[in-house]
Amino acid sequence: MPDSNAIVDAGAGLRIPVLDLGPYLAGETGALARAAAELGAASENIGFCFFVNHGVKQSLIDGAFEAAEQFHSLPLERKLKVRALEEPVGYLPVGGQTQRAELYGARSKHPDRSASFYIRDEYAADHPDRLAKKPWVFDNRWPEGLPGFRDKTLAYFAVMHQLMTKLLPLQAVGLGLPADHLIDHDGFKPMNCTLRLLNYPPRVIENEGQYGIGPHTDFGYCTLLAQAKKPGLEILTKSGQWVQAPAHDGMLLYNNADLLQRWTNDRWRSAPHRVFNLEGDERYSIPFFISPRWDVQLECLPTCQSVGNPAKYAPISRAEYQAELKRTVYELPGKGK
Repeated sequence: MPDSNAIVDAGAGLRIPVLDLGPYLAGETGALARAAAELGAASENIGFCFFVNHGVKQSLIDGAFEAAEQFHSLPLERKLKVRALEEPVGYLPVGGQTQRAELYGARSKHPDRSASFYIRDEYAADHPDRLAKKPWVFDNRWPEGLPGFRDKTLAYFAVMHQLMTKLLPLQAVGLGLPADHLIDHDGFKPMNCTLRLLNYPPRVIENEGQYGIGPHTDFGYCTLLAQAKKPGLEILTKSGQWVQAPAHDGMLLYNNADLLQRWTNDRWRSAPHRVFNLEGDERYSIPFFISPRWDVQLECLPTCQSVGNPAKYAPISRAEYQAELKRTVYELPGKGK
């Protein structure tokens, strides 16, 4: 594993920064400004970076990977009992999604060769947002007969949510804003998160050009990815080359998503990426997606616009942006998202 503050060279000129969060999380003097500057530079130039010393115990990461394998190893008929219906909550079978990838090269002739299990924020029966029937409140579709599955995934979900609250001040300072600007923003009251347990079956040679997940940008705010044990993620550079992101145990891979790019007036990059299973057996991945609340309009941040650089995008909410993507980017057969 590369040392802290190193650079991971992924080839083709793509250099992925490695940010050491340890000093910042420990409250060391000046660490917030230093880490924020590094995150800002990575976000402007690449849109991806690695985090080390991020405070997430390896046992929790391992537990989440174990849960992913535990679920996806079930017989198909058991998984279909918790199939995702109107929203991505629960099981999405292999072939349940095709992404239109013309923006990033040739379009795949086949549905994505991956399966997912989605877990959303949990809300108690008496939670104000549940009582108010807010659109971001869902009931997770938990499978029966999987000892420890729910506990392992919710433990990982909670610690990743906690880490993201600590990253918001870094992002704010990296954008020239007060440290509390984002964490106090209505868009994160509450923050909406999704844990996706992904399974990529062995690659089928006869389906030439088929992706595990086709070329896309993440539509939310940002993503935190515990590194899979096997590489497969590829990033599109600004020069138009696809390069592989290395896999390193213990690191978290961070990337910006579309709403953050829009909010920053294209200052921070939402980088296109795609996934293949490059080996002959199963591959698992556990991305943790962060989005703002659905009903808050995101207007261009004040430090990302000027007289010479006016706002490029009209204000938009997460719900409005997702609805537009469903019309233009994704093909979702039937109700099986």
